[in-house]
Amino acid sequence: MASKQLWRWHGITGDGNAQDGMLWAESRTLLLMALQQQMVTPLSLKRIAINSAQWRGDKSAEVIHQLATLLKAGLTLSEGLALLAEQHPSKQWQALLQSLAHDLEQGIAFSNALLPWSEVFPPLYQAMIRTGELTGKLDECCFELARQQKAQRQLTDKVEISVTLSHHHF
Repeated sequence: MASKQLWRWHGITGDGNAQDGMLWAESRTLLLMALQQQMVTPLSLKRIAINSAQWRGDKSAEVIHQLATLLKAGLTLSEGLALLAEQHPSKQWQALLQSLAHDLEQGIAFSNALLPWSEVFPPLYQAMIRTGELTGKLDECCFELARQQKAQRQLTDKVEISVTLSHHHF
């Protein structure tokens, strides 16, 4: 994940239409190859700075919870990821969710699509998602994962407050 870079691009499609987008790529060369596969001739490329605070656990747990809600409502996994990408306020999350949706369209299992993103979705996420895929209960596994992550965050917050208060008394 550390070597992935976020790129904003503007280009012309094979049918002559202007198109804009954002893609994750490890290098400018790999970005150009990805655009070529999409039949896009790039006119401009710009690397976008990444805000690592956006990858905090509470952010990924929130995304997983929202995804679980969409799955429970009957959307497919690809549709849910695409909808979350459209509505997410963070450009880097939008690009990540679009990338995951694209991987699914290529036939990659969701749990495998998460593997390169272990900084955002740690092994526990990958294992729970894989369990959901194998059991056919992805929505339930996502809800449980989000619940567990929220409880863990609350416990961590309480411990931090307790440690802070104990330091002020001495």
